[in-house]
Amino acid sequence: MKQFFCSLLLLPFFFSHLSCKPKQENGPLSLKVMSFNIWHGGGKSVEATGRVFFESGADIIGVQESFRDEKNMAVYLADSLGWYSSDLGGGRSVVSRYPIIGHSANRLGVKIQLSDNQFVWMFNVHLMYCPYEPYQLNGIHYCGAPLLATAEEAIASALSTRKADVEMNISDILEVRKEGYPIFLTGDFNEPSCLDWTAKAVEAELCKLPVVWPSTQAFMEKGGLIDSYRTFYTDEVEQPGYTWTPIPETEAYVEVMDRIDFVFYSGGEKIQLVNAQLVGEEGPGADISFADFPSDHRAVLSSFVLF
Repeated sequence: MKQFFCSLLLLPFFFSHLSCKPKQENGPLSLKVMSFNIWHGGGKSVEATGRVFFESGADIIGVQESFRDEKNMAVYLADSLGWYSSDLGGGRSVVSRYPIIGHSANRLGVKIQLSDNQFVWMFNVHLMYCPYEPYQLNGIHYCGAPLLATAEEAIASALSTRKADVEMNISDILEVRKEGYPIFLTGDFNEPSCLDWTAKAVEAELCKLPVVWPSTQAFMEKGGLIDSYRTFYTDEVEQPGYTWTPIPETEAYVEVMDRIDFVFYSGGEKIQLVNAQLVGEEGPGADISFADFPSDHRAVLSSFVLF
C-alpha cells in the first residue's frame, strides 16, 4: 500500500491532469456513475480499492462503508487521486472527478458541477443490513431476526427496517428535482429489487417466492427514479446481476445470491443510459474484472450521456 500511495504523492501533477475533469463546453457529456460498498474501508486492500476507483473509469462514485479505523478511506483515496469528495455520514461518501458544490436539505445528496452550466445531483444510501429478509426467507438465521415464510412478512420487515431512511431520501430528491438537473441515486440497499423477485425468477429457481420489495419500489414510484441495470438488462433471469456476493461459497458457507447494489437515475430527455456493468472479481460474475478485487460486494457501473 505504501508504494502505491507514495507514487501518487510523487506525481500530483500527473494524476490531477489525468483524473480530474476540467470544465467542458456545454453539450453532450459522457458520465459514468458507480455504486461501491468498499467493505469496512477497503476490504482486503486499500490499494486495490484505489485501483478500482481509478481503473473502472468511474466519474462519480457513491461509496458505502467508507471507514477503517475511524478514517474515511474514500475521502483519503479521493485526496490521493486529486479528486473531490464529501462525507455524508454513516459511512456514506461521494467521490467525484468533478467539483462538489453543495448539499441537499438533509445532507443526503451532493450537487456536482460538470461544466459551466451542467450540474447533477448525486444521492448515496446504505440501508439497514439487519434483518436481511432474503436470509430469513431461506431459513438462514441472521442477527437474531425471526425466519419469514411469506412475501407479506418480508415486506412488513423491510418497511419497518428501511422505510424512514428511504422516505427521507425521497423528500430530498423531490426537492432538488425542482432545479431541473439529472439525479443519481447509488447505494447498498441490503434489500433486493422489486423487479427481480418475480414469478419468472421463482420458476427459474433464482428466488424463493415473488416479493415486491418496498425500498426499490418507493424510489421508482414516489421518487421517480429508474433502475439503470434492470433497464439495460430487462430479463431478470438471463441477467440477474448479482452484486451480493463475490465471496465463493464453501460446504460450510452457503450464500443467497442477489442484486442489492444499485445505480438509479432520472432526468428525462437530458439523460440517456448507454451501458450498465458489474465490477468485481475475475470470472463470469463481473463485466469489469480485477485480479485482486477487494470487496464483498460487486460494484455497479452505469454509463450515461447527458444533454
